[in-house]
Amino acid sequence: MASIKLDIHIPPDSNPESVGQLVSNLVENPETVFQTASELMEFLSEHGGGSRQEIHITAGEMGIIEKKPGSVKLSPVGTFLAQIREEARADLLHYLMYTGWSEAHPTEFLQSWAYRRVCDRYWEMSTVEIPAVARRLVEDIINEAHATFSALPVDEFDDISFGTKSLTGAHKWMEALQPEVLEKSGREYRRFTRREFCPPELLIMAIGYILRDDPDATELDILLTPERRDALCQICLLEPSALDRALDWALPAFPTVISPGTTAGYYGRFVRLHKRPTFEDLIR
Repeated sequence: MASIKLDIHIPPDSNPESVGQLVSNLVENPETVFQTASELMEFLSEHGGGSRQEIHITAGEMGIIEKKPGSVKLSPVGTFLAQIREEARADLLHYLMYTGWSEAHPTEFLQSWAYRRVCDRYWEMSTVEIPAVARRLVEDIINEAHATFSALPVDEFDDISFGTKSLTGAHKWMEALQPEVLEKSGREYRRFTRREFCPPELLIMAIGYILRDDPDATELDILLTPERRDALCQICLLEPSALDRALDWALPAFPTVISPGTTAGYYGRFVRLHKRPTFEDLIR
């Protein structure tokens, strides 16, 4: 009997550059609808984009393209992403990759689960000499995947598809972030370091994400507890001491979405969401 693999591999060929090129090509042809994903990839190849199927698979899992029987096209998320300032787009692609996996659909977008674990492990270590930890990190993520997915309602599997090439795939998403979190020497990724700032667009979406299961998250003061602060810093790959400065920059940028809380800050910092943020709200 053939071995059944749990495929949490992060393919290096689908990355911010190739997915970003897909968005750019499609937004220039907004009325174009393809009958199949193969037609889409032929179109992208003719227009200077990548031809690997991993690109459209990842873009579909991220919600950037919309796939229905007989119809493949740029989604509203992809359309709005193309209208957000260019400096923030790589961070929002990171957001879609980091937050895409859900326990509610445990067999979908599995590379997102692995990407989140790579990001979280690096963040937990604060500063990481990547060559020194790469092999151990691969082993740890495989072990975590065994523990996590064995406890979830998924088909039994014999093996897990994840290796050093998967780490390279994760690094490509992280490499595009501005400000940067990775240092390279030639083609080798050398060091991860938490950053001191992140684009306001990413932080606003991260706040919405950590409050996604709270039915009373809007028009009430929300305390940023230590657990919520850590969750925000993990998503944004921020140094915790830099979070308040990043908030001071982000809140005035999107006043229709979020504002400072009205409650006195004796217990910590409060914010008030006026609506759950979407990419459309980030266009300015």
